[in-house]
Amino acid sequence: MGEPRTLRQREQKDDSDRPLRLSHRLDAADVRKRLGRFGADRFEPARLSLWAMAIGKVPRSPSAWLVGSSDLSRALLLPSARLCDEPSARRTDPLGSQEALPLEGGGQPSAAQFERWWLWERLAKPRRWVLRVQPETLCRIELPLWLGYRDGRRTRLIVLSGLSGEALGMLKPAVLAGLGRLSQ
Repeated sequence: MGEPRTLRQREQKDDSDRPLRLSHRLDAADVRKRLGRFGADRFEPARLSLWAMAIGKVPRSPSAWLVGSSDLSRALLLPSARLCDEPSARRTDPLGSQEALPLEGGGQPSAAQFERWWLWERLAKPRRWVLRVQPETLCRIELPLWLGYRDGRRTRLIVLSGLSGEALGMLKPAVLAGLGRLSQ
């Protein structure tokens, strides 16, 4: 029989099971201005749970991260070298009084799927051929997003990155699937 775990050991275990939370880098005023260009009438912060795998020559020093899920046809390439090792990423950013809408982005893609996504990225940039997918670095992350809504005959969804403020149309299928899962 094993010894009972202490509360501190349970907290450390539970903390490692949760996905890493990347913090929002844009505040509501910046988002209102950016989404206004797309004609959005209202907006809200969200967090999309996705899977990340390192890209590099060796696993200990990744050059970038591929981020995706089974609901996406393309992966997102994040240039951050320290994504899943960063202890500050586990902290939450309160966003003032607003709480971010948690969305499940889909199931875990296979290592072969990450390889296919990386093949398409390498074809676009030939200098990246020396970098490889590192399957042992797979981890879950929560990507910060801002969801903008444009009302009309049909409501239009605009997805902005909470990291850079860029429009991310490729994440729409995962966001819509996550919103569908919330309504069930």
